[in-house]
Amino acid sequence: MKMKIFNVDNLHKGWVKIREDLGDNAIILSIKEIDGKFEILAASPEKSGLKKNIPFKITERDSKLYPLNRLANILGNSEIPRGVEGSILDEIKTIYLKIADNINNLNILDKIEKKPLSKKFITVLGNISSGKSTTIAKLSAILKFNKDKKIAVASFDFYKIGGSESLKKFSEIMQIPFFLIKNEKDMILYKDAFEEFDHIIFDTPGNIKHLPEVEKIVSFITNSSQSENILTIPLTRKENIIEKDINYFSKFNINHLILTKFDEMDSMLTLLFILLNWNYKISYVTDGMDVPKDIKEASEIFTQLNEVYR
Repeated sequence: MKMKIFNVDNLHKGWVKIREDLGDNAIILSIKEIDGKFEILAASPEKSGLKKNIPFKITERDSKLYPLNRLANILGNSEIPRGVEGSILDEIKTIYLKIADNINNLNILDKIEKKPLSKKFITVLGNISSGKSTTIAKLSAILKFNKDKKIAVASFDFYKIGGSESLKKFSEIMQIPFFLIKNEKDMILYKDAFEEFDHIIFDTPGNIKHLPEVEKIVSFITNSSQSENILTIPLTRKENIIEKDINYFSKFNINHLILTKFDEMDSMLTLLFILLNWNYKISYVTDGMDVPKDIKEASEIFTQLNEVYR
């Protein structure tokens, strides 16, 4: 990975220089404002000598369901394979065998959310490191540049250092108004200002379960008929962690999911686990850190999947 520091007068110039020096796939790692100027640490994600994942492409190995077939054969035997611990075997039985048993009943096209980003309030939730902030920046770009909507971003994520800073910088680059909300008084204060926008995208903290006051406000918003509630799920997490996340965040009246980090996913098994275990539909799939490029409508990905698994 090639890394470089850029010192610029404004973020737009920095973005241009980064693209010129590091290419279109460059990612921003950090932004610091020093005496009115900006120090940007950026990197080219390409790794020499390593095979890169092909974004949004189904591999031949996945298409033939080799992992599923192998697991089904192993678990169909009367003897437990040597070296397989009981806890691991239980996990295989409860997660992967269920996928193998139910894969033929899955209609992938039924899992597509066809009308995302349609309500005034769009509340985006997700655990820490789920790709939530970058996803919000991508959704903001879709609404502003593709759909010509007047939007603002409002963040509750002020509890940790830099919690909302990257999203605030993205908003500045795209010239989108940004609001930081710390309590109910701020919500009341901004109420009239919010009326002038077509959409308000709410950013929520990943550690919301430990923040009862914020959880209370977010619960109030997500129960509104005007709120469209989206959960970001990274495809790099283990299935048992994904299950815990979905079970917890379901209390916020989730309408659909956005699957993140598709390019880092080890196997299609993770995606199938999500599709088979919950009734939530998928609106978008993200791939990488590039705003606004690395996001696809679920229909594009699932149409390809349907051709493979039908």
